This record gives sequence, structure tokens and C-alpha cells, in this order.
Amino acid sequence: MLDKIKIRLASLGFLKDEEDTSQDGVLLLMLEDAQDAVKAYCHRKDIPKGLEHVVRGLVVRSVQVDNVDNVSAIKRGDTQINYTTTMTSDSFTEKEIKVLNSFRKLRTG
Repeated sequence: MLDKIKIRLASLGFLKDEEDTSQDGVLLLMLEDAQDAVKAYCHRKDIPKGLEHVVRGLVVRSVQVDNVDNVSAIKRGDTQINYTTTMTSDSFTEKEIKVLNSFRKLRTG
């Protein structure tokens, strides 16, 4: 999924090209956060193939909004990275919510 995100970001001018690895660490963390937000909203432990484009869109949009400078602090011992903005269900657009709802599982109990 990271490769497709990098292709999109390169086409938008946020990376030199899709081979640019300078932002891989941050992009991987953003990808993980986007996946966690989607899983939490949908009450799932997996990301179905039909939701991968939503996850990619969240990461790309976050990069566009924050221009990749969304890291407010990095701690090396025990690895801690803080963002100025966090991806949550509030980050979803109406269009994304419609797609997510079709994959959402009902909670019981």
C-alpha cells in the first residue's frame, strides 16, 4: 500500500518520485494510523481490499493538509512520534463514510 501512496504523492509533487524514501518512516506511521482509524470505525481487525483506497486517501489528504511537516515531536528511546494532527473518524469525508459504512460490522453487547 505504501508504494501506491508514494506514487500518488510523487504525482502531486510531495515526493521527488515514487522511489524517494526520505519520508518512508513518517508515511508508514501515517499509514498505520489511517488503518487503525478505519478498523476502529468499522469494528474490524482487518482492512478489506475494498477499503484500501480509503486508507490511501486518508494518508494522501493528511500529507496535503500538513505538507508532511505534521510531526511535532520525535523521541528516540522507546520510539515515540507525535503528530500535530491525528487521524480519527473525524478525518473521514462524507464520501468515505458511505464506503466505510458498507464494510462496518455491527457491535453486539
